Amino acid sequence: MQDRKLKAICSLHDLRHASYLTRQISFKGQACSALVFLFEGKPYSYVNHCMHMQRPLDCEQDAIFDGTGKFLRCSMHGFIFDPTTGECQSPVCLGQRLQALRLQEIDGMVFFAEKHLALLV
Repeated sequence: MQDRKLKAICSLHDLRHASYLTRQISFKGQACSALVFLFEGKPYSYVNHCMHMQRPLDCEQDAIFDGTGKFLRCSMHGFIFDPTTGECQSPVCLGQRLQALRLQEIDGMVFFAEKHLALLV
Protein backbone atom coordinates (compact mmCIF):
# COMPACT_ATOMS: atom_id res chain seq x y z
CA MET A 1 0.00 0.00 0.00
CA GLN A 2 1.29 3.46 -0.91
CA ASP A 3 2.22 5.83 1.94
CA ARG A 4 -0.30 8.67 2.15
CA LYS A 5 2.54 11.20 2.45
CA LEU A 6 3.86 10.29 -1.02
CA LYS A 7 2.65 12.40 -3.93
CA ALA A 8 3.09 10.92 -7.42
CA ILE A 9 5.07 13.08 -9.86
CA CYS A 10 5.80 10.94 -12.92
CA SER A 11 7.42 7.74 -14.11
CA LEU A 12 11.18 7.45 -14.41
CA HIS A 13 10.55 6.81 -18.11
CA ASP A 14 8.86 10.22 -18.47
CA LEU A 15 11.68 11.91 -16.58
CA ARG A 16 14.33 10.27 -18.78
CA HIS A 17 12.64 11.74 -21.85
CA ALA A 18 12.34 15.31 -20.54
CA SER A 19 15.12 17.77 -19.78
CA TYR A 20 13.12 18.61 -16.65
CA LEU A 21 9.56 18.83 -15.38
CA THR A 22 7.81 21.42 -13.25
CA ARG A 23 4.96 20.78 -10.87
CA GLN A 24 2.81 23.36 -9.13
CA ILE A 25 2.97 22.74 -5.40
CA SER A 26 2.22 24.21 -2.03
CA PHE A 27 5.29 23.88 0.18
CA LYS A 28 5.05 24.90 3.81
CA GLY A 29 1.89 26.84 2.96
CA GLN A 30 3.38 28.77 0.00
CA ALA A 31 2.27 28.20 -3.61
CA CYS A 32 5.28 27.73 -5.91
CA SER A 33 6.64 25.40 -8.54
CA ALA A 34 9.04 22.51 -8.17
CA LEU A 35 11.72 21.43 -10.62
CA VAL A 36 12.17 17.69 -11.10
CA PHE A 37 15.03 16.32 -13.19
CA LEU A 38 17.50 13.49 -13.61
CA PHE A 39 21.20 14.12 -13.07
CA GLU A 40 23.61 11.25 -13.64
CA GLY A 41 20.62 8.90 -13.63
CA LYS A 42 19.23 9.99 -10.25
CA PRO A 43 16.09 12.12 -9.73
CA TYR A 44 16.36 15.44 -7.87
CA SER A 45 13.88 18.16 -7.04
CA TYR A 46 14.14 21.75 -5.81
CA VAL A 47 11.73 24.57 -5.26
CA ASN A 48 11.98 26.55 -8.50
CA HIS A 49 13.25 29.70 -6.86
CA CYS A 50 16.65 31.41 -7.20
CA MET A 51 17.66 33.01 -3.92
CA HIS A 52 19.24 36.01 -5.68
CA MET A 53 16.22 37.67 -7.30
CA GLN A 54 13.35 35.45 -6.11
CA ARG A 55 12.64 34.26 -9.67
CA PRO A 56 12.14 30.75 -11.12
CA LEU A 57 15.34 29.27 -12.55
CA ASP A 58 13.60 28.85 -15.92
CA CYS A 59 11.98 32.32 -15.99
CA GLU A 60 13.89 33.58 -19.07
CA GLN A 61 14.51 30.33 -20.95
CA ASP A 62 12.92 26.90 -21.05
CA ALA A 63 16.08 25.35 -19.57
CA ILE A 64 17.56 24.75 -16.14
CA PHE A 65 21.07 23.50 -16.98
CA ASP A 66 24.05 25.52 -18.17
CA GLY A 67 25.68 24.80 -21.54
CA THR A 68 27.93 22.09 -20.05
CA GLY A 69 25.02 20.19 -18.50
CA LYS A 70 26.97 20.03 -15.22
CA PHE A 71 25.25 22.84 -13.30
CA LEU A 72 21.73 24.12 -12.74
CA ARG A 73 21.55 27.70 -14.00
CA CYS A 74 19.23 30.60 -13.27
CA SER A 75 18.30 31.92 -16.70
CA MET A 76 17.88 35.48 -15.43
CA HIS A 77 21.41 36.23 -14.15
CA GLY A 78 23.37 33.06 -14.88
CA PHE A 79 23.94 31.95 -11.28
CA ILE A 80 24.92 28.28 -11.20
CA PHE A 81 24.12 25.59 -8.65
CA ASP A 82 25.39 22.08 -7.94
CA PRO A 83 22.53 19.83 -9.14
CA THR A 84 23.19 17.23 -6.40
CA THR A 85 23.18 19.64 -3.43
CA GLY A 86 21.54 22.84 -4.73
CA GLU A 87 24.54 24.82 -3.45
CA CYS A 88 25.20 28.06 -5.33
CA GLN A 89 28.60 28.21 -7.04
CA SER A 90 28.38 31.90 -8.01
CA PRO A 91 30.20 34.47 -5.81
CA VAL A 92 27.17 36.63 -4.89
CA CYS A 93 25.30 33.73 -3.24
CA LEU A 94 28.21 31.31 -2.70
CA GLY A 95 27.27 28.59 -0.25
CA GLN A 96 23.53 29.32 -0.19
CA ARG A 97 21.31 26.48 -1.35
CA LEU A 98 18.17 25.93 -3.32
CA GLN A 99 15.38 24.35 -1.24
CA ALA A 100 15.67 20.61 -1.86
CA LEU A 101 12.53 18.48 -1.98
CA ARG A 102 12.75 14.84 -0.92
CA LEU A 103 11.89 12.26 -3.55
CA GLN A 104 11.27 8.54 -3.42
CA GLU A 105 11.35 6.00 -6.25
CA ILE A 106 8.99 3.03 -6.12
CA ASP A 107 8.51 0.55 -8.96
CA GLY A 108 9.60 2.99 -11.67
CA MET A 109 7.59 5.91 -10.32
CA VAL A 110 8.92 9.10 -8.70
CA PHE A 111 7.10 10.63 -5.73
CA PHE A 112 7.48 13.70 -3.57
CA ALA A 113 8.16 12.47 -0.02
CA GLU A 114 7.73 15.80 1.80
CA LYS A 115 5.42 16.11 4.78
CA HIS A 116 4.61 19.80 4.14
CA LEU A 117 4.04 19.55 0.38
CA ALA A 118 0.79 19.32 -1.56
CA LEU A 119 0.40 19.05 -5.32
CA LEU A 120 -1.72 21.81 -6.80
CA VAL A 121 -3.94 21.15 -9.81
